[in-house]
Amino acid sequence: MRWGLLGTGMIADKLASQVPQANRADLQAVGSRSAEKARQFGQRHGCRPYGSYEAVLSDPDVDAVYVALPNGLHHGWTNRALEAGKHVLCEKPLATNVVEAQDMFATARRCDRVLTEAFMYRCSPRVKKTIELAQNGAVGPLKLIRSNFCFQRSASRDDARYHAGAGGGALMDVGCYPINFCRALTGAEPSSAQAVGHIHEFGVDDYAVGMLRFAQDVLATFSCGMTVATDWSTVIAGSQGYLAIDNAWLGDGPIIQVRDGQREEITIPATAGPYALELDHFAAVVQEGAPAAVSTEDSLGNMRVLDQLRRQIGVPV
Repeated sequence: MRWGLLGTGMIADKLASQVPQANRADLQAVGSRSAEKARQFGQRHGCRPYGSYEAVLSDPDVDAVYVALPNGLHHGWTNRALEAGKHVLCEKPLATNVVEAQDMFATARRCDRVLTEAFMYRCSPRVKKTIELAQNGAVGPLKLIRSNFCFQRSASRDDARYHAGAGGGALMDVGCYPINFCRALTGAEPSSAQAVGHIHEFGVDDYAVGMLRFAQDVLATFSCGMTVATDWSTVIAGSQGYLAIDNAWLGDGPIIQVRDGQREEITIPATAGPYALELDHFAAVVQEGAPAAVSTEDSLGNMRVLDQLRRQIGVPV
């Protein structure tokens, strides 16, 4: 599959660096509002640089577009890419709210193109195995889940993560991961969701904690943040033991399974980096009709939870 990238930021750079590891991806082009940034990116990764996003959408050698732009630009540029006849892999969170997300999927259906949300961690073999173990009773019926994803970085008004009206904030940037993981582990939508957040002087939540209830049996807690350092662990506890996975988002360590007091390390090797696996998976979805790791309903469900939690903590939706 021949790819074009919209954006030259950190995520675009990470994905482009893993294209050589993919079996079914070829990076053709990159677009930026800065011709110089596009040129430098193109030199690093061996693709054609364009000084606009429109030029990538007009390139006949591009089959699919990876939208690696700030959250507030996902809706508009995804729709334009779909209407230009490109399949789209859009960086998480898919949109700034569920209304935008619904419109994007409607555009994909109308244009007969594939649109999926880029939760690359869902293509990880060890994450897939963790979900399988949890759902198949490896530690008995599930009762508690706790999951963390925080990072520490200086706040800046130049950082789109701190733009309150354009999908900024910790819940959107990294909280979307543990929310998605908890939903995947339970295979269900939460029956209730609550969150509290710290509001930064720039008007976004820079760290937050939340709780999700699934039916009457499973309680999940999560933490997320952009100005705080913590571990990236997830623990899934059942009536007979627990599973623990460190850094489900980008890591490659073992799954720890403890059942009836017996500890086991389960190692599931990855054949490539998470972005390379994601690109190969997307090719299978488009070219062979394989089921998407993150379905339309999965993305919409995640956005609904994010909308609900952001309203609770008082940031724009």
